[in-house]
Amino acid sequence: MRAFGLNYTSRQLELREMPEPELEAPTEVLLRIREVGVCGTDRELALFRLGFPPAGEDFLILGHEALAEVIACGNGVRDLKPGDWVVPMVRRPCRPPCPSCARGRRDLCLAPVSHERGICGLHGYLAGYAVDEEEDLVRVPASLVDYAVLIEPLSVVEKAVETALRVHEPGARRALVLGAGPIGILAALVLELRGLEVAVHSLEPADHPRAALLAEAGIAYRQRIEGPEADILIEATGSADVTFAGIEQLAPLGVAVLLGADDASGRFPFRKLIVGNRAVIGSVNAGPGAFAAAVEDLGRFDRRILERLIRRLPLEAAAQSILGPPEVAPKRVHVVAD
Repeated sequence: MRAFGLNYTSRQLELREMPEPELEAPTEVLLRIREVGVCGTDRELALFRLGFPPAGEDFLILGHEALAEVIACGNGVRDLKPGDWVVPMVRRPCRPPCPSCARGRRDLCLAPVSHERGICGLHGYLAGYAVDEEEDLVRVPASLVDYAVLIEPLSVVEKAVETALRVHEPGARRALVLGAGPIGILAALVLELRGLEVAVHSLEPADHPRAALLAEAGIAYRQRIEGPEADILIEATGSADVTFAGIEQLAPLGVAVLLGADDASGRFPFRKLIVGNRAVIGSVNAGPGAFAAAVEDLGRFDRRILERLIRRLPLEAAAQSILGPPEVAPKRVHVVAD
């Protein structure tokens, strides 16, 4: 089968032939991959800033945002059957399980090194087929298949928003999202569903299609961080400078959740955080509960907005997609099988 990934010997992106995986355990499921989204994590991997291949190999199949069809099941699989649509979770529980993994929160794994499909130590999904344990798969209703490739990034947002609202004292009214990429737009949509007044800050001009998409969804767009203080802030830019500015915009009791900001040196408002009972939290990955919330919320979003989020491309365009400049459509998705 064709597979796209990283060659750690030549340190290049590469499309190569790989053997098709086979079922080896009764609880495993064989998947035909339909499509895979790419994101900033894939760019970091392609620049060799994070991640590593499976043990004893020099190649890592990329892709962790997948939609797949079940084509075969081991005799111990209980709830899935051929023809079902699924989205895989990314992180695998550690063995033996740490306290977090033992209670079903693989996203909070305490192991020194976490294994993640398409990122750390496990092949991803930019390939024709994959095998997963049933417990690592989230069933997708057939009615959502056209947009289900968004479930994995949406799960990251669900975890961030749930965490922020749980930490905030009751009464959060306003939210500020930093970044108008896929994570930022999905965060704004989720916060709007939760009843908050939402604004998105990003650097695209006011007449950019992403700003128009947000306006159609009823979400304010700002090129400058200004306006009323925010009770909830979701950072999805990768920019430390923007994150510093956003934290300054937090209201008393405000909660900021950081999803992508890089390291930086700068002035940090510790006194303002202390005096105002503000909180800054880091978040990564998502567990089963966040994936379930993502499936539910995806079914509540306006389909016209979802359609404009995605641009589908062939597998052969993956290198340009990962390393090339941003496009109008926020989410690039590569079709592996029609």
